[in-house]
Amino acid sequence: MGDRSTVSERRYETYVRWTVYITAVAPIISLAGGVLATRGAVMAEGLPRLTVASVLTTTLAAGSVLVSRWGLSVLAGRPSRLPAGVVVAWLLALAGLVVVALAVPTGETRLTAVAAVGSVTASLVPVLDVRRTLYLNAAILAAAAPLAAFGDLRLLLRDATLVSVYLWSCWFGTWTLRVLHELRQAHEDRAALTLANERLRISRDVHDVFGRTLTAIAVKSELASELVRRGNAARAAAELDDVRKLAQEAETVVRRVVRGEARVTWDGEVAGARSLLGSAGIRCTVSGDPVPEDCAEGLAWVVREGMTNVLRHSAATRVTLATANRDGQVRLTIANDGAGRVRPVPARGTAPDGPGMTNSGGGIATDGPGAVNRGGGTGLRAMSERIRELGGHIATRRDGDWFLLDATVPLPERDPA
Repeated sequence: MGDRSTVSERRYETYVRWTVYITAVAPIISLAGGVLATRGAVMAEGLPRLTVASVLTTTLAAGSVLVSRWGLSVLAGRPSRLPAGVVVAWLLALAGLVVVALAVPTGETRLTAVAAVGSVTASLVPVLDVRRTLYLNAAILAAAAPLAAFGDLRLLLRDATLVSVYLWSCWFGTWTLRVLHELRQAHEDRAALTLANERLRISRDVHDVFGRTLTAIAVKSELASELVRRGNAARAAAELDDVRKLAQEAETVVRRVVRGEARVTWDGEVAGARSLLGSAGIRCTVSGDPVPEDCAEGLAWVVREGMTNVLRHSAATRVTLATANRDGQVRLTIANDGAGRVRPVPARGTAPDGPGMTNSGGGIATDGPGAVNRGGGTGLRAMSERIRELGGHIATRRDGDWFLLDATVPLPERDPA
């Protein structure tokens, strides 16, 4: 939620808070108005009664303010403790005012008692939902009904209406404030979710983009090192130039990932996979149907991560990449023949004058990329997330010494011509 919306919410909360406080001190205002209107009669006949009513009214107003502050704190999600002694004194003051009003039914005491009942109900409103508010209003009317036999029915209806107005005017104000609080919380939750999703996106893109980049740098650096040892400085220099270009490209890719502009293409990833696997001495075969444009990017990410896993985790010498469009689905299968080899993985690079090269890193090949599957690696999760966004799924399997990764997505529906 923006700063302006937050300020508006706080302003409205201040308005509601002071509305409830003014309602809470309404009995004092009512009593003072009655005394000023009939001060001669009060000074002559009812000074003791006025003193008692003043003490009770002040106690009631103070209790109503404390109770309303507590209710508004609960409404705002900042619950505080309400002392039991305050509640007891507050209710006793209310009962005392009602007794005084019934015993000495003058104009000022009657209006003060009505205002007292209204202020008490208004103080409770912040912690009441609409159903409980209706129950409270009905209970007040039911309690006032027997008084119709002892007084003027029109005055009783006026008093009941006044109490109901007190109650519902405060309830609608606090209800609006509750909605604003919920709206703010919803905005904060959405912002937190957006932030979490953005972090996941950056994490996934960084892994997918730089996983292959770093693997390519490692393969080409090892190839250049072996070429230097074999005396082929020209070819080694070319490989080192490729490493430099990859590092320079990585800087640009970082900015694209952060801005959410990281994109891949099917043709670009297939060409990159062939080049990278060829540098490692792995034969790559590509076959199958054309990939529809609507799902090409998602499957291109699978090719990128799949080929990176082949280089990192397998002892493969052959890789096949096949696509098939049938039964309303596009199926991509990446297979490598390194699933059955349990030995250190040599880094393979084809030098002009020798066979595949050896890797001093000594990685262990178990199931090829299946090792990522069993461990629930970031790469497999990222691939699965991208394919799920297209309505598809990822699966891995073994066929003898071959390890296969299948990505299946539904074919996009075409509008009839």
